[in-house]
Amino acid sequence: MTICKSHRWPLLFLGLVLFPASVANADDDEPAASEGQPEYGVMPMASQGSDRRLERRLSLQGRPKYDRRTVGPSGILAISGGVPIFVGSDIDRDVVRPGGSFSFLGGVDFGYGVFEIDVGYMGVPIEPPGMQREPLQRVHLGFGGRLQVPNNSILVPYISAGFAAQWWKLDTRTGCSLVACSTGDSFRFAPGLTFRVGTAISLCRSTALDIGLGYHLSFEGNAVFTQTRHWIEPTIGFRFWL
Repeated sequence: MTICKSHRWPLLFLGLVLFPASVANADDDEPAASEGQPEYGVMPMASQGSDRRLERRLSLQGRPKYDRRTVGPSGILAISGGVPIFVGSDIDRDVVRPGGSFSFLGGVDFGYGVFEIDVGYMGVPIEPPGMQREPLQRVHLGFGGRLQVPNNSILVPYISAGFAAQWWKLDTRTGCSLVACSTGDSFRFAPGLTFRVGTAISLCRSTALDIGLGYHLSFEGNAVFTQTRHWIEPTIGFRFWL
């Protein structure tokens, strides 16, 4: 179709007016990015003056829940109970029964190593033939170390060793004919050593169930034993990180 010359100028003017308006409408149809909205897949950064707890929580989101390899030194407290069982060829099971124990522990956890101090009490029933049952009692103060393998699972295996200052008491009239010598009404000192293997089962970031097996020995000391005595002790307890 041929447009006459007299109509060309009005059409050109109309095109110049409509073209900018159509471009503006196209721009309005595009969604505007909201200010402050984080990009998809990118963790928002904490702004200045924000809560440090929130910043730490955001930084830990990408780490395994139970991984303690990235945690610095922290204080620990623990409580445990056990069943001491004396072992040896001269131990009469009808006389020396399995006993009970409990202990409290404190220390510093450095990740792969732990320094520990513990105190505790142990009692083992002794039943001499024809005599009343009496407990062999032990109070101890221990110092030791623990090597462990922190990882991203809930299990943290460990081995530990330490020295124990021990005070024993056995109030009988049997002299030294039983597992220990009679000490009367007093406690007598005897040094000892302790070794343990086990695993901690993480329940959350600050609490773990601790299951282990201990091997203990006590030297003769101040007329407590006539020879070095040995006992094993399965234990269970809880461990807390402060």
